[in-house]
Amino acid sequence: MVRWAEIYLNRIRDNYSLIKSLMGKKRIIAVVKANAYGHGSVEVAEFLEKNTDVELFAVATFDEGRELRERGIKRKIIVMSTPIEMGVKEALDFKLTPVVFDFEGIKLAKELGIPFQVKVDTGMGRLGFLLSDQNRLIEELRFSKVEGVMSHFPSADEDEEFTRYQFKSFISFVKKLNKALKRQMCVHIDNSSAVRFKFNSLLTHSRIGIALYGSKPSKDFPVNLKQVMEVKSKVIQVKELPKGYGISYGRTYVTKKREKVAVVAFGYADGLMRSLSNKGYLLVNGEKCKIRGRVCMDMTVVSADGVPVSKGDVAVVSNEDLRFDEIADLAGTIPYEVMCGISPRVKRIFLS
Repeated sequence: MVRWAEIYLNRIRDNYSLIKSLMGKKRIIAVVKANAYGHGSVEVAEFLEKNTDVELFAVATFDEGRELRERGIKRKIIVMSTPIEMGVKEALDFKLTPVVFDFEGIKLAKELGIPFQVKVDTGMGRLGFLLSDQNRLIEELRFSKVEGVMSHFPSADEDEEFTRYQFKSFISFVKKLNKALKRQMCVHIDNSSAVRFKFNSLLTHSRIGIALYGSKPSKDFPVNLKQVMEVKSKVIQVKELPKGYGISYGRTYVTKKREKVAVVAFGYADGLMRSLSNKGYLLVNGEKCKIRGRVCMDMTVVSADGVPVSKGDVAVVSNEDLRFDEIADLAGTIPYEVMCGISPRVKRIFLS
């Protein structure tokens, strides 16, 4: 095995407890879509169901929900971003709760008697009913099996003023809906970043994704989280290159002197972003080894000058000392993309 990811499930439990301490009476919806951000949706859900009081799981597709059910997950599962008409059979057969975001979806759910949640667009500009349609929406939801209402913050990590405006708009709608339906439902708009605002009025749950896996969703997030995944590979060759020798495709790095390099069996097909070429680094025997030249599909060359390194040594792509957050900053992206980009061919090893 030359490339693998170690998933420390106990760290998920620790992060869960820290996040919950910020939430007051709200309960957690654990977001396990996209293979739990690359961490293994089935294994993460199994662990959370057994070791925490999580009430709901959130996925993006009916196929993701079906996989959890087939592997024995019992808690409620909401399907957040696939039209109900594309998963009627799965919703019925596996007791999945669709999130409905258009009037056609409400009509179908009512005709088939499927319990569902409804999404309103309070400023994301993506899925959901516009609040300008709220009167019609409330009427359509009468005599339906709607179980919850949700929305989403697009900029809770950086725009507190707009986030608070969204929250007020959402709660205003929820009050009208509760009055019309004469019952309390599952109500959620918080994402990981918004938890720090401690919005509580009428909210019953918060959807937690990135924070569960150990990345801070905002710079001022009030607790320190543990990165759950550690990504590793092996050094497959060590050699010294002469001065003036080009490295990797395009020869974008040329040695300025005689330089020892190590070839690591990890490339962009594994999840090491090509944008890290000549500016990222890996850890070998605890030392920072700068990436030399372009990241290849299956391999990456790093400088090993002054580093005791041999063929077969472990090269760390990410761990607590080289976090996904730092990698994302170097690559000009977000830790979500880095996590989700860890390829299926990188074997997951689950530890607790």
